[in-house]
Amino acid sequence: MDGRQRRATNRPDRVLTFGVVGPADLVPRVANAVDRTPALRARRLPYRQEQETVRLLEKHADEVDAWLFTGVVPHAIAVAAKAVTLPAEHVSYSGLTLLAALFRLSRSGRDLSRISIDTLDPAEVSETLSEAGLPPDTAVTMVYDLPVRSRDVVAFHCEARAKYDTTVAITCLRSAYDVLRKEMPVVRLAPSPRDIRNAIDALALRTRNRHHSDAQVALGFVELERADPLLQRDLGQLGGTVVQLDEQRYLLVTTRGPLERVTADFQGAPFLEPIAKRHKVVRIGLGIGRSAGEAAAHASRALTRARAQGDVAAVLGGPHDSDIVLTKGAVQGAVPTDLGRLAQRLGMSRATLQSLRQFLEGRENRLVTAAELAQAFGIQERSARRLLKRLERAGAAVAVGTLSEGQMGRPPVIYRVDV
Repeated sequence: MDGRQRRATNRPDRVLTFGVVGPADLVPRVANAVDRTPALRARRLPYRQEQETVRLLEKHADEVDAWLFTGVVPHAIAVAAKAVTLPAEHVSYSGLTLLAALFRLSRSGRDLSRISIDTLDPAEVSETLSEAGLPPDTAVTMVYDLPVRSRDVVAFHCEARAKYDTTVAITCLRSAYDVLRKEMPVVRLAPSPRDIRNAIDALALRTRNRHHSDAQVALGFVELERADPLLQRDLGQLGGTVVQLDEQRYLLVTTRGPLERVTADFQGAPFLEPIAKRHKVVRIGLGIGRSAGEAAAHASRALTRARAQGDVAAVLGGPHDSDIVLTKGAVQGAVPTDLGRLAQRLGMSRATLQSLRQFLEGRENRLVTAAELAQAFGIQERSARRLLKRLERAGAAVAVGTLSEGQMGRPPVIYRVDV
């Protein structure tokens, strides 16, 4: 079974792969802890310089379920570059790590009257110094924040030595350590086993929760004044199927993932307005659950709440009798499509979806036909149609009309694609 097939399996106990990103000497330490954890395995992705982080994520995004960074620096670089499309966590260097380093320095006879420390939170440094019996003004600190680079960290420690007569530099960056050790006494911090364990546990929980959410069933009951053959088109962006129950009622069947994305984390209902242009009464009750029965019960309750809201309303029902009234129209700052998750659902590479996203940025309203897609990417039109259908099933494309002018035979379908 290849990696793609393995990730498609939706068993609760399936193995998750964490891409461990960091300097070459720390990656094995963190990765070994991952491999010792049941149902987890590590993909080792070491770099020589922090600036290689983004390239590693882009190259290996299809091979992992989540990212585990050995420290805050590569994580911050990846987030700033918007390269993180999967669950991610970094190993935090706690006060315990610093305390252990101070203990070793003291045992070796180092003068700790004045030290310089980068990256760590100043408040935690101060607390740790107090625990070690050192005055709070012992340390000169530097908080890591982009666009700070390794050379800036080196410059900080050199300036601290020149200005404050620091005797020891403590750094979290391997690249800075390699330079500083030629200039002054320096210690490089490494995460403690507890810090590593905490990061692994947090990431495992986050990743499994995310996968569980994608697998949850979402159902919706729709009440209209009359039958509406265009309803499937308007609700198509939710990535599901619309079934007519009777003259005025419809059932929507989908999953939580597309519903969460389209509603911008359950805030707005952009599909309400186009339906309301044809109907004075539009009431939608949506429900999420671990089974179809649970989702239907929540949707039924939400529909009752929607009726109380007025003629045009959409309500989402969840566990513990929690109901969310969705605002009409699109929500500003809606959550962008997660290419990593979409690639996994489609069985496609993230690079292909990234190319498609770049192509669509030049299209008005992100509208495209199979013929236009085929011409742009040099593929057969039938291959482009299959791609659009796969995107539609995943909730990332919706058919919005046909192109009839100057066309013979069956008119091409126009899709609005959101990747």
